[in-house]
Amino acid sequence: MKGQNMNHKILTALAIASICIGVAVARPDGLGLGLMGGNPSGLSLKVWTGPHVALDAGLGYSLWYGQALSFHGDVLWHTSSLTQSPDGYLPLYIGLGARVVMANAPDYPDMRIGVRVPFGLEYVFNAVPIGLFMEVVPTFDVSGVPPDRNFFGSQGSVGFRYYFSGSSQD
Repeated sequence: MKGQNMNHKILTALAIASICIGVAVARPDGLGLGLMGGNPSGLSLKVWTGPHVALDAGLGYSLWYGQALSFHGDVLWHTSSLTQSPDGYLPLYIGLGARVVMANAPDYPDMRIGVRVPFGLEYVFNAVPIGLFMEVVPTFDVSGVPPDRNFFGSQGSVGFRYYFSGSSQD
C-alpha cells in the first residue's frame, strides 16, 4: 500500500512537470563550459540539444565523502523564462541523470553509483554569453552503499558557464 502511494505521487509529479515543460519553452543554443562550487566543486559542461532540452556533465572534487572524485551527467528539461527582462532570461529546469563518486575514506567504499534528479535555474545574459546557475540535486545510490548508510543523499552547486556559440537567446 505504501509503495503504491509513493508510485502515485511520483507519477503525478512527473505528469505535472511534463505539462509545464510542454507549454513553456526556453530558446537557448550553444555549448557552455564553466566552474561549479558546492558538492561537487569543479568543471561544468552544458550542451543544448533543442529549444528546451540540454545535456550537462560535471567533473569535480567533493569533501562530502572524505576525499572524492565525482562525475555526473544529466538530461535537463527547461521552462520558459521567469522574467520578461530584455537583458537575459531565467528558466527553471528539472533533470534525470547518473553519478559516480570515487571516494578515499574509511567510512565509504571506493565507488558509489547512483541516480540524480537535478532541480535548478540558470540566468543567461543576452549581452554576454554567460550563464549563472544554481541547483539542488536529490540522489539515490544504487551501488556501493555500505549496510549502515542511507541510499538517499543530496548534491548541490552554484556556478557559471561561458557559452561558446554566443548568446543563448534569439
